[in-house]
Amino acid sequence: MFESASSTLKISISYKNPRYDLDTLPGHEFTLEADMIDASVHAWFEIFEKVLAYQGFSEKNICAGGCQLAFNEYRTPGIMREIAKEYELKMLDYSEPEENSEEE
Repeated sequence: MFESASSTLKISISYKNPRYDLDTLPGHEFTLEADMIDASVHAWFEIFEKVLAYQGFSEKNICAGGCQLAFNEYRTPGIMREIAKEYELKMLDYSEPEENSEEE
């Protein structure tokens, strides 16, 4: 943990609707405050999941973004395999043998 870390995360999102009519909001503001000094990585991602939802992203797009963050060409194959194993996922398109497998 950083010595200079703040204990409170504050995020404000303002939205102004250019197409305001009787069926839509003219604009709105969300403010999210959370004590994050002892937060786990999962808590941080939960906060940013809420921020993305406030911005209008669907649950499917948020989940897809999380997967793309974890599984992409810039990650090492070993880390991706560890994460896939932890969440009981099967990686189909990675053809190199696993580190513990025997080659014939």
